Amino acid sequence: MALQQDSLKTLSNIARILQKSQPSENPLAHIVKIVREQLGVDVCSLYLLQAKTLILVATDGLDVSSVGKVRMEIREGLTGLAVEKLQPIIVNEASQHPRFKYFPETGEEKFRTFAAVPLMERQQVVGVLTIQTVQAREFNPMEIELLKVIAFQLSGVVQNLVTLEVLQQEGKSDRRPRELKGIAVAPGFGIGPAFFLRPGVQPVIVPLSSSGISDLKEEWKKLKGALEKASEDLVRLEKKLFKKFSRKISDIFYSHRMILSDPDFLKKLKEEVLNGRSASQAVNEVIGEYIQHFEKIEDPHFRERAADLEDLRQRVLEHLVGRRTAKTQERAEGILVAETLVPSDTARLDPERIKAIVTSRGGLTSHASILARSLGIPAVMGVEGLAAKIKPGDLLIVDGNEGKIFIHPERSVLRHYERIQERYADQIVLFQKYAAEPAITQDGRRISLEANVGMLSELPRLRYFGAEGVGLYRTEYPFMTRRKLPEEDEQWDHYRKVLLEAGGLPVTFRVLDAGGDKPMESLGHAPEANPFLGYRSIRLFLNRPEILETQFRALLRASTEGPVRILVPMISGIEELRGIRRIYESAQKTLRNQKISFVPDLPFGIMIEVPSAVQMVEHLVQEADFLSLGTNDLIQYTLAVDRNNEKVAGFFEPLHPAVIASIARVAEAGEKAGKRVGVCGEMAGDPKMASLLVGLGVTQLSMIPQNVPKVKKTIRQIPYQEASELARKVRGQGTVEEVKALLKPFWERLE
Repeated sequence: MALQQDSLKTLSNIARILQKSQPSENPLAHIVKIVREQLGVDVCSLYLLQAKTLILVATDGLDVSSVGKVRMEIREGLTGLAVEKLQPIIVNEASQHPRFKYFPETGEEKFRTFAAVPLMERQQVVGVLTIQTVQAREFNPMEIELLKVIAFQLSGVVQNLVTLEVLQQEGKSDRRPRELKGIAVAPGFGIGPAFFLRPGVQPVIVPLSSSGISDLKEEWKKLKGALEKASEDLVRLEKKLFKKFSRKISDIFYSHRMILSDPDFLKKLKEEVLNGRSASQAVNEVIGEYIQHFEKIEDPHFRERAADLEDLRQRVLEHLVGRRTAKTQERAEGILVAETLVPSDTARLDPERIKAIVTSRGGLTSHASILARSLGIPAVMGVEGLAAKIKPGDLLIVDGNEGKIFIHPERSVLRHYERIQERYADQIVLFQKYAAEPAITQDGRRISLEANVGMLSELPRLRYFGAEGVGLYRTEYPFMTRRKLPEEDEQWDHYRKVLLEAGGLPVTFRVLDAGGDKPMESLGHAPEANPFLGYRSIRLFLNRPEILETQFRALLRASTEGPVRILVPMISGIEELRGIRRIYESAQKTLRNQKISFVPDLPFGIMIEVPSAVQMVEHLVQEADFLSLGTNDLIQYTLAVDRNNEKVAGFFEPLHPAVIASIARVAEAGEKAGKRVGVCGEMAGDPKMASLLVGLGVTQLSMIPQNVPKVKKTIRQIPYQEASELARKVRGQGTVEEVKALLKPFWERLE
């Protein structure tokens, strides 16, 4: 018990150092000293991992002049072994180990026992904490647990703190003009000095002492109290944001509350506590599992929910230790730069002081980006390695329309953006005018523009952006946040709410697209070597029809609340389509027998996203009510390119002649059959690409809501006959370069 009390004192001291340190300070030297003294060892050192190189950044016990000089690759040394194994490494007689690497400047040859623990941040190693002793000794489990907890405490902040220190040691600021590229998530332009979001102090994760069952019950009681307080916080945030903005924005924190009250989530927490975990360990590990799960998903809409879960984990942990940790620099003014932003951070920002936001993580569908748009703060996300490329005080221009960041811009660039800022208010009014107009070409061809949506909170502002309906509603979310499949009534209630929020606009529900990049615990997915070519989507449901039939029944029941279309993904041939149709008909028959009302003859469409469906489209269109081209997957499968693999991402080319030929063939088949053909991939939301799609014969486009006005403006500028003739010529080209050369003059007229 004395050791545990000393451990808590150590953790408290570390938290206090991190909390009080200024961004210009390096508190790590104090921390390694505390750890060395607490564990009674001769050396404690901290290494930062940068570009596969481990750099000594703090030590107490080795020669301090070696800080910044000692560097090794991760395949070298015992420290590198901890990175490779992703687990603690403990070695006696370290100098005899084959992986021992000697650095003369450290004088470490006299130390016999060595231990190393990797620092993990979002499942990535960011550094290693090591200890050494002159005399051989054994470390007890409590000491190892303390090392692991300290590593967790440091992982969330060490990278930013050390990067700033390393930059200061390397010399003066590089003031050369540079340009970075990211994802444009909130429109507008910001000009000002960079300042970094101050990392929050990770709440102390306290191991539970080995006591009786009564302590476990007390621990569960404490955890329930923290969950209740976190829920009360969220209610207050909901009310504040609803009053300031809209139901859409306040629903971000409503969804957080729903997670806190989810029976499966609570059950999992309780099991962890009753199995001997402390309340803080249970919260950290259970929510951590959810975060890992979401971060593996390719679909950015779902992957970005990991930030919401991190926000929730931080909030509950803070209540468990009885304090809040403010993460923002309240008086700072300029361009906010951060590794990531969780919704709570963003909601606290002052638009009068924050000119723009730049982050390494996040994208268009993250709740932080939604809040940034609501606050009117321009934002660019998904910019890698910010801490190494931008320093506090650097003059930045952030272009939230194009996703560009200029560091120390040239005078001409600065003047250009200053003029743009003056005109930007007029542009907003212009785009908003187009939101209220129909999407009709100059010669009268009507195009339907709808929105891609995956969360209930995104629906209320469809009309604000001028969307005519929901062209793609992803139904995966309720399935992904729990360990067992949602019941029919639960699904029905969710779909009913979607239709009510849509306010009479038609909603196209894509049935559960599980597998591939969206493995789901509730479906018992086993790892696969090639998940995108494996047991996913329709292939899964033809083997487990009861899952899809339940979803069909829920959708049919909800159809009495508003216009419903059903969309089936990953169809590759007639047999699959007919098999799915039989499941659908069985669901209808069950509801009729139960005398439950539903709307018969709902539009039943299929997604064209694999090459075999393109080859069979003339047959498929006869048995479907409409077709929807999922161009993201169609391009990936047609060109055999993993768009998330940076080594081949350059081959992911929407203007490849084979892709254009596939789209044209599907559009022609739809026109001959008198069936609607739409596109719901990223091509649809790019105004220039949209003009080509219209020329190829596509009649419906679905995109993120905020792109609707821009695409409407483009469609209203083009004559359909000219776009159609241009598309015909494009189809005759053999290379991407030839396609781009033909399109360039036409696109330049649209700017």
